Amino acid sequence: MYWTITSQIITLGITASKLPPTVLEGRRYISLQNLGGVTMYVGNTFVTADTAGTGGFQLLPKATWSELYTDNVSVYGRIASGSSQVYIEEGK
Repeated sequence: MYWTITSQIITLGITASKLPPTVLEGRRYISLQNLGGVTMYVGNTFVTADTAGTGGFQLLPKATWSELYTDNVSVYGRIASGSSQVYIEEGK
């Protein structure tokens, strides 16, 4: 079996952004690495940048997060203020 792996770096801001903007068709996993110096919040399209129930998973600076998500699951991320970069890797 051969794997297809794609990667990209995007800049996040204070509004929720789809990660990645275009999903790898047939995706089996997604990994994120917070390249910035601020906490990143990962969740659904309504993710907020706080500790409320909608706050999502908090990805600390330089931390990584991976899940076995197929291409029919959308992941979103944002930060509380400014901008920050995130590395995104998908595989199938």
